[in-house]
Amino acid sequence: YGGLGTLNFNHISLLLSFPLENEFSHLKVFVLIGVLMVTITLLFKVAAAPFHFWSPDVYEGSPLSSTVIFSIVPKIVIFSFFIKWVSIISTLFIDVKDFFILVGIISVFTGTFFALRQKRMKRLIIFSSIAQVGFLVAALSTNSVDGLSAVYFFLVIYILTSILVWNHVTLFHSFQKRIQQFNGKMVTPLFLSSLSNFFKFNSLWAFSFVLMFFSVAGIPPLSGFLSKIFILFGLIDSNQLIGSICLIMISAISVFYYIRVIKVIFFESKEVKSKNDQFQTVFSLS
Repeated sequence: YGGLGTLNFNHISLLLSFPLENEFSHLKVFVLIGVLMVTITLLFKVAAAPFHFWSPDVYEGSPLSSTVIFSIVPKIVIFSFFIKWVSIISTLFIDVKDFFILVGIISVFTGTFFALRQKRMKRLIIFSSIAQVGFLVAALSTNSVDGLSAVYFFLVIYILTSILVWNHVTLFHSFQKRIQQFNGKMVTPLFLSSLSNFFKFNSLWAFSFVLMFFSVAGIPPLSGFLSKIFILFGLIDSNQLIGSICLIMISAISVFYYIRVIKVIFFESKEVKSKNDQFQTVFSLS
């Protein structure tokens, strides 16, 4: 507003259509700073790295119901607004495009390597979502019809997959809470070790874990692979080959912690002192 004197999208787009290189070079720098500040605010809201520091601790300490809602629903609205915002600043996009692809790569890198050492299921999913947001932010740098269509497709697949994952976590947390309250113990967070040898208790839910996490990891022919490949094609079409290669290499590393969850569920054995020590006994009783 300080640079252009308006907050109306149509007026901003019209004013930015005039060249600001020669006589208005100082105004262009001022407007570019304002555009970056608005963009960083939106990136902070969607927890994209390096503006993600608040999300793991806030979501970990929040009730599970509010974590599910605030980690999924706002992203639909914010990225819809993001696409409008990118189309408005398209004249300045040559200066901002590299910023989007850089933030996308940093988000995928941060979410992947921080998730590798997580032992709690909730924090693992949160860092995984930071990596997924990185793909969405990187796709915004294309500023093309195909690239923005890939953003919407990825967003739909991401929302559906997140609902399934959080649904599993919510049910497991509920069952674990019942068992621990029945045994007179304090309710503890859901750890990856709590899923040890879960395949023996309920094979159907174990296979559903395989489908969910392989889809998030981008294993073909699941929907998560299609959503990522469309974004990568959009980046390649916009001559951002180096960014595409970086995203592919980091995503290949991220498959490790998804496979680790599958390994815990299917192959990791754990000694159980009594029948009611594990929340999986709820399934065997049903």
